[in-house]
Amino acid sequence: MTKPLEQNGREKSDQDGVDDENAVDQMHSEDAVQPAPAVGTTDAVKLSDVAESGDGRNPSSQETAETGQPQETELKERESAKRSRRLPLVLAAVALVLVLVAGTYMLWTSRSEDDQPARNPSAGASTAQVSQGPSGDAKAYKALQAVAVKPSVADDQGALTISSKGIGSKNKVADAPTLEIFMDPMCPWCGKVGRVIDPQLQRMISAGQINVTYNFLNFLDSASSDQYSSRVDNALAMVAQEDPEHLPAFAAAVFADDFQPNESSYHAVSDARLADQAVGAGVPRSLADRFAQGTYRSWVDKVNAYAITRKDAKDAKGEFTTPTIMINGKVWDLNAAAKSQGGLEHLDRALLKALGLKSQDVGRQGRMPSIGAHGKAMEVE
Repeated sequence: MTKPLEQNGREKSDQDGVDDENAVDQMHSEDAVQPAPAVGTTDAVKLSDVAESGDGRNPSSQETAETGQPQETELKERESAKRSRRLPLVLAAVALVLVLVAGTYMLWTSRSEDDQPARNPSAGASTAQVSQGPSGDAKAYKALQAVAVKPSVADDQGALTISSKGIGSKNKVADAPTLEIFMDPMCPWCGKVGRVIDPQLQRMISAGQINVTYNFLNFLDSASSDQYSSRVDNALAMVAQEDPEHLPAFAAAVFADDFQPNESSYHAVSDARLADQAVGAGVPRSLADRFAQGTYRSWVDKVNAYAITRKDAKDAKGEFTTPTIMINGKVWDLNAAAKSQGGLEHLDRALLKALGLKSQDVGRQGRMPSIGAHGKAMEVE
């Protein structure tokens, strides 16, 4: 297996002289509140009225002993005293109201900010991601969402899903299992696995028997002199966006034995040759000739940076390697599967058994894998 350089460093691929069965044994071992109601202004004034009558006196009813009528001077003094007592109370009550209103507003704002992520999730995030969060590094996930130019058909984790109904996770065949693949175009094991299972995958996709989700990685760019993995991933993303019908065939074509470059002794692959390979898989020349524009190169980088941190894609040892295949969301043990059938060259048989589909039913519409869209991969004996 090939591990991401960022995590494990680059290791050499197997020698050509090692037979497949022994190589399979090494696949995983070799790399590794509503605001509280505030006191109203009217209530504050009423409180001041109560406070001003608290001395039990009614100044306007007092009379002088000599005349039985209030003297003008006394009335003025009493009225002045009354106003003097009322004004501080009113001001105090108003101040209290303002403090309560301000405090309540600040509390409500604070709580609103705390709730903000849940109510305003990252653009493009699915309902499942909002409720469960990303399965990988949160910062890498956020950076992926922030990329300006990306394929609209990709999901929020940077994956591209294809089925007989078309491209995009919303176009999955409802009762079909989903096979998710993580691969780097330069990875030799990805090539070996792909060359065995891709023909069956293409037939099953066309017949609506399976959904395939691709995760194209580029951590092996350092093994090439011209960022080969990134260029191929960009081309695959462009095909997924503009010509999804030919995505499975093109994804298989990059692993053709006479095309995939050697990880240990890389020889440059030109943009023209990559375009020719795509055209051979059915991609229109007008699209293939635009691969060199690198439309999605920045997105490819962020997909890789996030994908290699995904906990759900790690093997039993807690390592992320390529290729990794998941069946209905669970990592499938490629090593054990291949050994059960006598070697890597029979991995396609192991896959069909894991899906619960007979070989004679591959490509026949209406004949569906027994595990359905949610079942666990069947154990292969």
